[in-house]
Amino acid sequence: MKQRIATHAAALAVGIALAATIARNPADSPSNSSSESVVIGETKSSRTGRETSRIGSLRSEDFRRAWGTLASKEHSLGDRRGLQLELLVRWAEVDLEGALQAAMAEAWDNDNNPGFSVLGTAGHPLIGAFSKAFADRPLDAWKLINSGKFGVGAHILREQWVTSVAAKDGVLLVSMLAEVPPSMRELAINRAMDEAKTRPEVLQAILAKLLALPPGAETDHWLKLAATNLPDGGDPVALREQWLNSQEGPSTTLALMSWGASLRRADAATLLKQWEGIPDARRGEAAKALLSPMNYESKALTTAIDLAMQAGEWEYLAAKAPEQLRSHAHHTDPVKLAEWAMDLPERAETVELFHRSVDRYIGEDLPRAKGWLEEMEPGDWRRERGLAEYSQQALRRHQDPEASRWALDRITDPALKQAAEGWRQDWERETGKVRFGGQ
Repeated sequence: MKQRIATHAAALAVGIALAATIARNPADSPSNSSSESVVIGETKSSRTGRETSRIGSLRSEDFRRAWGTLASKEHSLGDRRGLQLELLVRWAEVDLEGALQAAMAEAWDNDNNPGFSVLGTAGHPLIGAFSKAFADRPLDAWKLINSGKFGVGAHILREQWVTSVAAKDGVLLVSMLAEVPPSMRELAINRAMDEAKTRPEVLQAILAKLLALPPGAETDHWLKLAATNLPDGGDPVALREQWLNSQEGPSTTLALMSWGASLRRADAATLLKQWEGIPDARRGEAAKALLSPMNYESKALTTAIDLAMQAGEWEYLAAKAPEQLRSHAHHTDPVKLAEWAMDLPERAETVELFHRSVDRYIGEDLPRAKGWLEEMEPGDWRRERGLAEYSQQALRRHQDPEASRWALDRITDPALKQAAEGWRQDWERETGKVRFGGQ
């Protein structure tokens, strides 16, 4: 059976013998004048050359009939999806609209198709087949996608179009931002910049397109999104002076973000030295520029967070820093990170920062964490939050409801205690465990 499926895929990949290959019966061929059987034993190179020369003779109707023939045959879901993908790639070369209609008419958003929503296919198991067609004919494809012929499914097609065009022509994609739905513009910029990271000339061309847009809050926002993907490097001192001496506008925003990107992997001492050269009135924007491009490899993430707190950028911190700390925690010393967390001020914006900073320290060694928590003053907000995290780690990581109960019984904040008890109840429902201690 595996050999038969492999023969199917080979034939479909070069776009000939469509229905005959799918059905394994020459009588099922969609058109005797435009298809032929696969020649068994023929070399790959000779077959590819012969079959490629015939691709232009296939008509949309041949593909449509082959699609119908495939649907009438018994295949496992995985085998049928593979055959459909190969068929759609070739069909799109001949009739993009017809191929799209066939794909979008296929059931895909139900429980009968598990495991086929994969990265790069916009959550649709067949849409990845159009990546080449979208990249090769972006303007025609975009016009068709927005024609109104695909209803709500157009959103899925737009997402795949963005991904496909970003890989081939990020400059074109960014030049069309105004036509991209607002909800998809961040995706477009991030994909375009990510694809351009190893191509400096493309990256500069994308930034030039953004700089040429009319000044305003939206342009600044797009520039900041793009700048988070800027590569490391550059002279931070020169970039800082370029930013400080630029007149207000898109070029100033880009200079600021380029400065921040140049310090993505700097150590704490370098960051603090740069900070000394920032006027007080501009430290808020500087703090955000430093924090924005940082990732799990950034050595001075906690220093950047400290500077953002010093500058009063609490809202930005609450939105950005917890997720950065979540990944950073897996690549740093948990003891040092927990020690840093002990100096966080008591604010609503720092609660999640504290949790993300101590979860590994607590989860990796419950006895150590228990002693650590017992040393804190009862009622201290860090002890309270630490106990709540301890309960979670005891349950989720160690399956230890008794340890969880020890922590829950020592939380004094009624609201936090209620929330933590609720987290425990969630765990109990998920696992079917009986509550320890009768509570």
